[in-house]
Amino acid sequence: MAAQQTQHAPGLNSISCQPHSTDPLLLRALLIVMFCGAFAGAASAGPAGHTTLLEKYRQLQPALAQSIFGEPILLTSNVGDEQAQGEVYALLDTPFDALRAALSQPAQWCELAILHVNVKTCVHRQNQLTFYVGRKYYQPPDKAYALQYRFQQLANDQQQLHVQLSAEQGPLGTSDYLIRLHAIAIDPQHSFIHFHYRYRFGLMARLAMQTYLATLGRNKVGFTITGFDKQGQPIYVKGLQGVVERNVMRYLFAIQAVLEARKSAPEYRPTAGLVRWFAHVQQHPRQLLEFTREEYLENKRRELANQRALQEADSTKELP
Repeated sequence: MAAQQTQHAPGLNSISCQPHSTDPLLLRALLIVMFCGAFAGAASAGPAGHTTLLEKYRQLQPALAQSIFGEPILLTSNVGDEQAQGEVYALLDTPFDALRAALSQPAQWCELAILHVNVKTCVHRQNQLTFYVGRKYYQPPDKAYALQYRFQQLANDQQQLHVQLSAEQGPLGTSDYLIRLHAIAIDPQHSFIHFHYRYRFGLMARLAMQTYLATLGRNKVGFTITGFDKQGQPIYVKGLQGVVERNVMRYLFAIQAVLEARKSAPEYRPTAGLVRWFAHVQQHPRQLLEFTREEYLENKRRELANQRALQEADSTKELP
């Protein structure tokens, strides 16, 4: 099968992805595959520098101004025989210093990740993060899968922030996981970010994905418009490209929500982040809206309580 691509614009430490509790159901195993995929980035090219990303921004300015999202966001997805990847460029209404202060440490990525509907809990220790990933509805961490990530700063200075999480192997024969977030200042009030990910999959993961797409994911769509129906309504991409696009946008909205929540007092930021994430998702009901606001907030408040308890318990353990 030839690679399919859609777009809206012209020495690492390893991670293990292992089930926290044994679960023989293929569709549940698939949850972890899709989540790991949402955190996989391009490993083939080295990290770009400040000048490279600034030049990319200048090239993309016309396309950013005409984005289908109604705000300066550009999304690209690509699916081949053995890999899927996606990336998003976005101009954010956030000063770079504020962005850098909010996204440069492992603990802050736990604050970001918990906003995602499939993340049940996140615990951090030094440069390691453990994500407990499961179904979209409420789930206690002991019923979820535990993913141990290694966090690395590629650059963190007055010009740029460049961070990544990486994994060599994942479940069901998946591999080569990497996420990269690169951010620079555009002017005193705006930052430009590039969020890029990729993962590789084998036969087992491909079969699991086919099962999901034929059942639970049959009617789900992404953001790329592939045509129009007889009524003139857009037809959106489906399949694995749709999965990739939904996940990358969930994480972009999590980044935006965390930055917006920083305007609140520290004690209100967790709830503010949830509220802002749902507000972004609510703008794209066809692709992302799966709960009422009340359902999402109730599920996440319970999961945040679990997260605090696990983090407190983990902090009392001795380092290996």
